[in-house]
Amino acid sequence: MKAQCQKGFSLVELMIALAIVGILSAIALPFYSEYQATARAGVLQTNIQSIHLLQQSRRSDSGEYVEGSYVPGGATTLSTRLGWTPGTNIDMISYVATCATDGATAGECARTSGYTVVATHSDAPSEPISVTFTP
Repeated sequence: MKAQCQKGFSLVELMIALAIVGILSAIALPFYSEYQATARAGVLQTNIQSIHLLQQSRRSDSGEYVEGSYVPGGATTLSTRLGWTPGTNIDMISYVATCATDGATAGECARTSGYTVVATHSDAPSEPISVTFTP
């Protein structure tokens, strides 16, 4: 008699494969979440530095910094006052630049004032990045 050839997988083999995939997923998911947070913070820092460079240029030209905000789909006073826009519209990040010393008129900081930039990503609103610059 001929022995019959087995076709397909047994239930035990499928359960072992499923267990291996589950273990790998449990290990990989925290690393992926940490990678996303690190990448998000990197984008925020890079954009804050580009705002800072434009602010420095503005201060050397006009003698003062400006305050404003950039909210995707909303206020874009950083674009109109400073000429800054993010490199991509894919990231839903809000940026707010405020004068350290109040007394701003028409969005311009007092001559001796520094400014603070706060960047908040819509995927992590509880983790804003804030950087303060002084003249």
